Order: sequence, then C-alpha cells, then structure tokens
Amino acid sequence: MTRKNLLKRLISPAAFVLLAAACVPEKPNNPALHDLKALLAADTVKVTVDASQLVMTTSLKLGVTYMQHNLDSWNDAASVKRGKALLTGAIVYHNQHIFGFGAGSPLSRPGQYNWSSLDERVKMMTDMGGTPVITLATAPTWMTDPAWKPGIYAGDNTADSDDNGDTDWNKIEWAPLPAHESDFASLCARTAKRYPNIKYFQVWNELKGMWNDAANRWDYERYTSLYNKVYDSVKKVRPDAIIGGPYVVVDSWFSIPGGGNSNISDPSYGTIDQRTLDVITYWLANKKGADFICVDAGSDAHDQVVTNPIAATKKFKDISTWIRSKTNLPVWWAEDYVGENTDVDTVKQPAALGCMLVYHALAGDAVSLRWSPESQTGAVNQSYLFTSTQNAGGGYPFKNYYVYRDFNRYFPSGTKVYKTTVSNTNVMALASASRVMLVNKTAASQRIKINNSLSVTLSAYQVYYSTLP
Repeated sequence: MTRKNLLKRLISPAAFVLLAAACVPEKPNNPALHDLKALLAADTVKVTVDASQLVMTTSLKLGVTYMQHNLDSWNDAASVKRGKALLTGAIVYHNQHIFGFGAGSPLSRPGQYNWSSLDERVKMMTDMGGTPVITLATAPTWMTDPAWKPGIYAGDNTADSDDNGDTDWNKIEWAPLPAHESDFASLCARTAKRYPNIKYFQVWNELKGMWNDAANRWDYERYTSLYNKVYDSVKKVRPDAIIGGPYVVVDSWFSIPGGGNSNISDPSYGTIDQRTLDVITYWLANKKGADFICVDAGSDAHDQVVTNPIAATKKFKDISTWIRSKTNLPVWWAEDYVGENTDVDTVKQPAALGCMLVYHALAGDAVSLRWSPESQTGAVNQSYLFTSTQNAGGGYPFKNYYVYRDFNRYFPSGTKVYKTTVSNTNVMALASASRVMLVNKTAASQRIKINNSLSVTLSAYQVYYSTLP
C-alpha cells in the first residue's frame, strides 16, 4: 500500500482537504489558509467577563439531605471514612429528618422516647463541621393511624421490629391527624430543645398526606394549621430557631389537569401547576411567622420526562423568580432534581446540576440541598455525589461531587458576580472577579476562548472551573 493510499484510509475526505490546505506555505493572500482560520474561529465559543459591571452578590449555600443509607456506623469503615472526608468542607448544610430517611421513630408510643437513632445522625452531621439542619417530619404512626394500638403491628413485615410493633413503615407518609397536630408540635419542640446547636428547621415534607381529593388540590389549610402549631411550639422553647415551610413540590405539566394552569411555562419543562403556587400564596398569607420559605421541584414534568434535562433546569430560576415576587423571605430548595423520574444518563448529570446551580445563584436563592449524597442500593439514579458506603470499595466520588465541591469553593455565598457574555448557547458561564465556571451543555467537545486570552476545551457535558485571565 502506498503512503498516499494509507493516508486516504486514515483521514476522512473533509479532513484531508483541511490538512492539505494547512500544509500550503503561508502567503499574504492565501485563500485556503484564511478559510481554515475562519473555520476554527467560528467553532470557538467566546466567553467575555466584564469585571466593571457587577450583576449581583450571591447568597447561595449548598448542602445535602441524608437518606436511609448514609455513612452509617455499621457500614464499611473505610468507605464511610472516605465519604465523610468528601463531604467535610465541600458543602455547608447537613440535613436529617426526625423520623424516617435513616432515623427510627423517636416516639413510637406516647411518652416513650428513644432518641438513639436521631442522636447518631445529628452527631454524624456535627462531626463533619458543617451547619446541621433538621426537617420536622415525619410523624410517629400513633399520630397518623386512627386504628393504632400499642404493638398492633407486631409480626407484620412492614413494622419496625425495634419498637415492639408500634411503627408501620407503610404509613410513614401519612400526615398527623388533626387531633394529634399538637402532639406532633410538642415532639418538634422537644427535638429543637434536645439539639441546641441546630438552628435551622424545615416543617414537614412535600405536604405528605395532605391532598384534598374532593377539591382537587392540596389541603393547604391543614398544612398551615400544622405549621403554625409547630412554629409556636418550637419558638416557645427555642426563640433562636430559624423555621421555614411549606416544603411543597412545585410540579409542571405538558398536559395541564383541570385547575392547574398558570402563567409560568416554558417549552423545556411545560407549565407550572397553579395548585402548587396556591399553597405558597395561602401559606404566606396565613402563617404565624417564618424565617425562610422552602420548596421542592425537579426538571421533569409530572406527566412526562423532559427531552432535555439541561435546558429544563431553567424551571428552578422561573419558580424562584415568581416566589421572590411574593415575598422577601430567603428561598430554600429542600429538594431539586434533574430528571428524577428516570435513570438519567449519568454523563449528562454534571452539566444539568451545574446549570441548576447557576440558575439558583442568579435567582438569588439561599440554599440548595442535594437529596441523598450517597448512592442508594436499588434506587433510581438521583444525581448522587458518591458511591454507597454499605460495602467495601465505596465512598468514592462521582463527577457530580466535584460540581458541588468546587461551586462551594469558588462561588460561596457573598461572591460578587460580574456580567458575562457567551457567544454560543452550547455553553453556560458564571464569573466572579477571579474565577469563571463553564458548563458544556452538549455531547460535543467545545473549544472556548476566555476574554480573548485563555483557551480551554471542554469534553461532553463537562463542568469546568477556571482562573479568570
């Protein structure tokens, strides 16, 4: 085979033409060379940061919410050590529910407290040096099941064997009965008093057990009644407590059900459900008090998995913009997902999470809590930060981890953000006076020139933090 034929097999025709053009000796008016330079320039994304134009000062702090399996003392010791090392200093907030999501019932029957499980989780959070948070949810079964009797679930495979059959885990998402709202509020107050180092409290979780079938909407009256009792009870024993709600899931739809149409919509995620916005409106008007507002959403629509989970992250900014038009309370994202209804391609997750964090920052949000930092066995992939610590060889980071760690490191709350223009929508950018965050939103590599000085190339869906030239 001749060298010429070999070259033809190794190089595509189009590339062969470009190579041939590039090999022509440079002349002042060489058209082929000029065409090649123009092609390369056109393929380069230009990112320009104007340090003379301040856009805003951010307030966003990152955190995690622990789930059933997370850094538990009975897991593989080396894996747990690695997982804790990853989280220490990489995020600000560590959140745990008082019952469920890794914690046993602190009050499985009236008057019989057992704090051992929650104590261990609180110690774990505190030992990592961040700011601990408690979500005041869920309620012991005796507060939610009108048929409850001591030991009624003994021998039931849904029961908790550690509390003599007093807890039915199938009913963990049931709401406190109206007659037991004060009992739940009292439990919340005892929790706040027991952990004086914890100042932040979210009330309930996603309005669980509070859907009004007859009215085809959330029972926001019932939630607000519970919230107000909890607020008064906790503030009485802990005036320094920082409390927020309503922790509602702000859904969107492509085919809006009756009563759900709102004026917030986008082709990427559909239309926001008005019934979820009504929860926020009612709670704001009828709450006893609040120190922040917390909400929950995912990039997917309720009735359809979005075709582009990266573009759909605009949903978070649109929701926050609406909330900020209604209140000056700090906005907390108790949960935020990118493609939570399916096992989203893990290659895309860093870019989707990166865009989500940029939108949170630009919207002026205060907190974003990553649900379950540790991979859960058998669960749908929800953008975990590191592998499971239940077995040996766990506690190693996914690419998602570095998105969070480096955002916390280079764009902490209080960062001044400056005007940044990007020549191509394939790339998203956020810049401070010293750093620029770049997100490649596509499956193709992107050549980038920053301030006409620094050149970088991003691989598919890469998130990259660079020193600003």
